[in-house]
Amino acid sequence: MNSRRNSFWALFLGANLLLGTGAFSQTASAVNWKTFDKGLKDAAAGKKYGFIDVYTDWCGYCKMLEGTTLKAKPVLAELEKNFVSIKFNAESDEMVTWKGKKISMRDLSASWGVEGFPTMLFLNSKGEIIGSFASFAEADMMTHLLKYISSGARERKVSFEDFLKAPT
Repeated sequence: MNSRRNSFWALFLGANLLLGTGAFSQTASAVNWKTFDKGLKDAAAGKKYGFIDVYTDWCGYCKMLEGTTLKAKPVLAELEKNFVSIKFNAESDEMVTWKGKKISMRDLSASWGVEGFPTMLFLNSKGEIIGSFASFAEADMMTHLLKYISSGARERKVSFEDFLKAPT
């Protein structure tokens, strides 16, 4: 599992270099955040993917992600259409339910292997982690990541590079 997760991160980081760091200039309001437990339930009920923004209060890149990338219209549109968005403080002692067990956000993020911030996790509607991205992402990269997940390409084992090359 760790090697698969690490290769997924490396793939996305490499793609970030291929795509450059340009951001969309148009911004809109904000993400419709859900609590962890409600978000997982809503994703399952609505057959949507889960998007978890794992952050800390002290993380500058987390604040930058929130203040720029997650306000870009294309990102917001993709999140609204295909995802249930969950804000997750990796240092919180707030209790959440994961796979039927109560656990603190702090302990859960550690059990997921989250070591850097921000980390974005992508879940299928069953609540299973199907991908992650451990880095800040500009709006154009985030839009590609979200579409990669919501198209089902990740679950079909299409590489991110091949997804980017495919005609839209």
